[in-house]
Amino acid sequence: MIQRLTVFSLLLASFVIAQPALSQRDDLAQRDVYLGLWNESGPDVRDVKQVSVLNCWADASALAVLIASTDWMENLFHYGNGAPMVNTSWPQDASVQVTLWNPNDLAAPPTVQTASVYNKSTTEDHPDGNWWHDAISQSLLSIGTRYPYPGVIASNGTWDPNRGSAEYGLSILTGYPTSSKLRANYSDVDEFFDDLSKARGGTPVIFNTVDEKVIKRSTPMMGWGHDYAVYNGTDLGNGTRLVYARNSWGETDGFDLQTVWENTYQIIHLKEWNVLQWPGHNNTEAQQGSRR
Repeated sequence: MIQRLTVFSLLLASFVIAQPALSQRDDLAQRDVYLGLWNESGPDVRDVKQVSVLNCWADASALAVLIASTDWMENLFHYGNGAPMVNTSWPQDASVQVTLWNPNDLAAPPTVQTASVYNKSTTEDHPDGNWWHDAISQSLLSIGTRYPYPGVIASNGTWDPNRGSAEYGLSILTGYPTSSKLRANYSDVDEFFDDLSKARGGTPVIFNTVDEKVIKRSTPMMGWGHDYAVYNGTDLGNGTRLVYARNSWGETDGFDLQTVWENTYQIIHLKEWNVLQWPGHNNTEAQQGSRR
């Protein structure tokens, strides 16, 4: 009996030695996670894809800022050790620092939020792909627990599906005051088109659409109650004007101006139509922000 126990004990010991500890196994699993923030050419609109979370205002804000200036978006990111990621191809890290502004006090220095690849959403964007936009999403949630704003449930740091506005999203990502103008307050379609066309100059512009009951059918069909990041307005001549915009579902479309005019609720933009050119602010460097 003693001999059998001894043999069993030896076998058990060898099994334990051969197996990594639980934390070690977790570490091994984590090493298989893709750490790339973006590819060679930088953050790309195709990295953003809304699937099941109701936060199109946040996604549209990130898209509009990216469309306005890839350089601005890259400057928001630092490696976990604080080194800048701007102008870096294929940056990789499991933890990154993201520079954002307090939407309730834009005069204050920017804050630095920390995002982890191991907290990536399992549904949004591309779970096995580039994670710069997920880092933005994590940071928008994080700053919402510290400086509460509509769109984030401050008590638990999750998205509020019933609230949120790109006015907050643009302010947080740029540090600039924002404004909005109801489509009903435009004097005519030409003034409306001129504002949408300002996106071409490097300032973020977003329009959101009317609700389901009143939206007019179009080809391509516009989503109701949805935010679109604008690329530009284009006059093709012969009375044809198009508005090119990106939605958070992963599509870029050229809409006839009349369709956008009829289906838009409001346009959201930076109050002074600021062109995004980094740094754009005093005390912008991440090291000068408050860390969390």
